[in-house]
Amino acid sequence: MRKSGYKTNRRVSPRTMNMNTVTILMIIVVLASMVIVGRLFYLQVIKYGFYQEAAAREHSGYTELPAKRGEILVKDYTTNDTFTVAANTTMDLIFVDPKLINNKMLVASALSETLFDLPTEREKDNYRIITEQREFKRTGNMEAYDRVQALSDEELKEGFYHTILDKVSRDIRDEILLDSNLPDTFLDEIRDRNLNGIEIVKGSLMAYPNKIYDKRHVAKALSDYVQIAPARLEQILIGENRYEIIANKVAPENSRALREIITADAEEKPGEQNYLGIGFKEEYYRYYPESVFASNLLGFVDKAGKGQYGIEETFDKLLRGKKGIFKAQRDSVGRQITVGESVIEPAVNGIDITLTIDRTIQLEVERILKKGVQNFRANSGQVVILDPHTSKVIAMAHYPTFDPNSYSDAFDRVDIELNEEEVESLIPIEESDEHFVFYRNYDTDDKYEVFKDIEEGKDSVYQRYVNFFGAEVYQNKIVASIYEPGSVFKSIAMAAAIDDGDVTPNHTFYESGPIEVDEFTIRNSTDEYRGNQTMTNVLEQSSNVGMAYVAKKIGRNLFYSYMMKFGFGERTGIEFDTEAGGKIEHFTQWADSELVTHAFGQGIAVSPLQMANGYAALANGGVLMQPYIVESITKGDGTVEVTDPIIISQAISENTSNTITAMLVSAVENGVAKNGMVDRHYVAGKTGTSQTYKWGEPLEGAGTTITSFAGYGPVDDPRFVILVKLDRPRTSEWGSDTAAPIFSDIAEFLFSYYNIPPDK
Repeated sequence: MRKSGYKTNRRVSPRTMNMNTVTILMIIVVLASMVIVGRLFYLQVIKYGFYQEAAAREHSGYTELPAKRGEILVKDYTTNDTFTVAANTTMDLIFVDPKLINNKMLVASALSETLFDLPTEREKDNYRIITEQREFKRTGNMEAYDRVQALSDEELKEGFYHTILDKVSRDIRDEILLDSNLPDTFLDEIRDRNLNGIEIVKGSLMAYPNKIYDKRHVAKALSDYVQIAPARLEQILIGENRYEIIANKVAPENSRALREIITADAEEKPGEQNYLGIGFKEEYYRYYPESVFASNLLGFVDKAGKGQYGIEETFDKLLRGKKGIFKAQRDSVGRQITVGESVIEPAVNGIDITLTIDRTIQLEVERILKKGVQNFRANSGQVVILDPHTSKVIAMAHYPTFDPNSYSDAFDRVDIELNEEEVESLIPIEESDEHFVFYRNYDTDDKYEVFKDIEEGKDSVYQRYVNFFGAEVYQNKIVASIYEPGSVFKSIAMAAAIDDGDVTPNHTFYESGPIEVDEFTIRNSTDEYRGNQTMTNVLEQSSNVGMAYVAKKIGRNLFYSYMMKFGFGERTGIEFDTEAGGKIEHFTQWADSELVTHAFGQGIAVSPLQMANGYAALANGGVLMQPYIVESITKGDGTVEVTDPIIISQAISENTSNTITAMLVSAVENGVAKNGMVDRHYVAGKTGTSQTYKWGEPLEGAGTTITSFAGYGPVDDPRFVILVKLDRPRTSEWGSDTAAPIFSDIAEFLFSYYNIPPDK
């Protein structure tokens, strides 16, 4: 018997012990299996694509085959000649391996003789002069400032040779970027170690091999930070230089001359291989053979190969094409298996695009516009020409513009001199200490951007963009920018009233003086009032009071519906991603004053293209067409897709079209638009002058307005519609004095180009 209070020693049987052990082992196996299965699921399912591609690259010969970017072309439509305006070119990058060059002076001499370009080196020297003079001026060292002078041609050539010699002699790299994404804590720890030849520059870990005395010690100290094995990092820190770029974008003739020197040396001195260390690498570039020609509608291709702005951006994906792939199976040691599966996905070249632009017309319009902008001292100007029967774009010109071959030049800056009062007047942009607005004329809102170049211990230097606009010159303002059209819109409003039967050309009203609408006074631009006036007189004299009368005759609802018929307030559908739709509020939101001001182009916003297309409808019998600039697309297989004209709406009747054309001819022949006349030819046209605003208040005087002229000819069967727009001309505030003469010059050229006989 057991006695109470006593414990007995229980013995666990071997069988029970074995069962517990098995259970534990089973649990471990299950957990391990779950981990393995989960990992396999992650690797084989979630990361399947990644590892499949990695395996393909490892076990196959995997090469991407580049696709050729499509070209952009224009024609001379009288001769049917085609010109490439955006092409592809290959140019050599020339490099050297200094370790392979024995006779460094010989190689440097050959390179400098073939690559030296005097204009390029002269430009660099001019930049040196500007930089040194600015530095000496900032430090107050005017004696050194006065000593700065240009180098002679021989000095430039000698300096170029020594620069090349330095590069081919550079066996050890000057600096090495080890990492640019290390955490700040790592950077602080590295900084505290004070390692010779190691610096942190703007958050990047830099190594300077010539300053590192104990490379093994430094490699061990940095290995864990940069995740590179110490032995490998030690090799990197030696800085052996096997690739030194000498020049890129080398002209074909220079590259050819250098190759000939290398070949001749190899033939004359077999085995010596004096030029063994020189290498050539083909690089692909987008090239614009005609420089600034039509650049605002073409756009450009950036260094990453992506289209920016214009046609290059809108059709980027189609122009780029699709890269091909070549894969050949390999065995375990990397040899190609001849009987294995080889896959070739050929590259698909990009499409070629032919534009509707007539090259001859575009060139002449660009010349005339540039001259006009300069003569009338405007900030900028645009011209668009349409075929009125199809609304295809014949020309689309901007000034100032840019060269897409060197598009980054738009950001070039130049030093400017500002006195103390001008510096005090600078207005910061977004509370910046370095970016300002400078007003040349505060009353006319004439301003440009100014940048302050700050350097500790030196006087600040103020700069502006060389072109005054920076990247703004990339924009296609004809399509992407909107403005108040002003009086050129009167033709649209008058056509609507005639089409609805509210007025006729000879319908009269009495113009006694300004009129009051809501809290506003409506005046004529010249503040002159002429008594009894016909509707034709209203257009001839560009009467605001007369158009207010017309607007009241039409009414809100009907006027708005005609605006929609003419395509205002929405995108035209032309082939540009950046097209603006304009801005016209619904008629239910109009006050009485807005009804009348809309009739003379105020309180609404349109693009120049919309305005030109509205005049095309006036010219062609009242049909609104969809503007287009792509004539055809040629695919890689040779098939061609041609753009067909598209009718959008019947804006007005053919009879109204004829009537408004006759009235606009009278506006040119007898009215304020007389500067748009063309010798021996009748043209239909209308001037426009629209105000600009500052803080909601209208500005007045030369340099404050947007001036324009819209018109077409010949009047019996129009071949062209022209819209000219100038931004803030300073010689006159009126479209009749600025835009009209440019229209006249362009129209005169077109009459001659199309060989149209006189009708006067």
